[in-house]
Amino acid sequence: MPVWEDFENQCTEYLNQKFGKYAVFTHKGGADSTVPDILVSTKNGNSFYIEAKHSPAQCGQFVLLPDLKTKSFRYSDLNATELNESSQKIIAYMNQDFEAFKEASTAGKTINISDQTNIFSNWIIRTYADKGVKFFITNDNTIVPLEHFSEYFDISAKYRIKRSGSGSVGKSRLDCVMDYIKSHDYAVTAFRTEENKLYVTSQNQLKNQKFVLNDHEYMFAARKNEYEIRKLSNTYNANVIFSVIFKETKGLSDDDFIKYLY
Repeated sequence: MPVWEDFENQCTEYLNQKFGKYAVFTHKGGADSTVPDILVSTKNGNSFYIEAKHSPAQCGQFVLLPDLKTKSFRYSDLNATELNESSQKIIAYMNQDFEAFKEASTAGKTINISDQTNIFSNWIIRTYADKGVKFFITNDNTIVPLEHFSEYFDISAKYRIKRSGSGSVGKSRLDCVMDYIKSHDYAVTAFRTEENKLYVTSQNQLKNQKFVLNDHEYMFAARKNEYEIRKLSNTYNANVIFSVIFKETKGLSDDDFIKYLY
């Protein structure tokens, strides 16, 4: 299980144990970033979401497309979030240095804009509020009200190329991928399939190692005592990506959080 998913499950369990008298907390998000992580259903019928972020973490993104003719960036129509005042300010800043930003690689180019704390935090607050999120839960089970986000997190942003995601090997590719792994020095001691997924056990440290087979790139993803073979996407998008680091300050007290659950 990925670290982020394990953290979401731990947070959900903690919330149910600590505040289950007042509400039911259900893990929802998972790999679908369009759905917040934890649904809160209070005993009086109200509901909202809590987002779980283990610091340091990424905290939202949107795609910008470079237009070489106009030498400016365009907000992609495929973005799940709407263009808002904060993203408009970021685009205006990047357009001033278009040539440098359009060459951003997977390493990315940092966005150092005037008043960036307010601009970045306002984007996060607006975006997550639109999803129904009222709180974040972070390291040490600290509960943070969304509207005071910048008081609890240092926020930065980069424009960088990001692979769009990964998927399972797929039933039609299971045999050829297994044959490839067997013919290379991965010291695999066991194979296991689960529908269209492939898992291996190895004596070697294979975490995040990659290989290319039939024009597809694959990666060994750690899953407890074994590895899942993941097929990486061939699609790359250029994103403005927000990152956060928890300031290690005190969050809401138990009593203050309970007031929101009545």
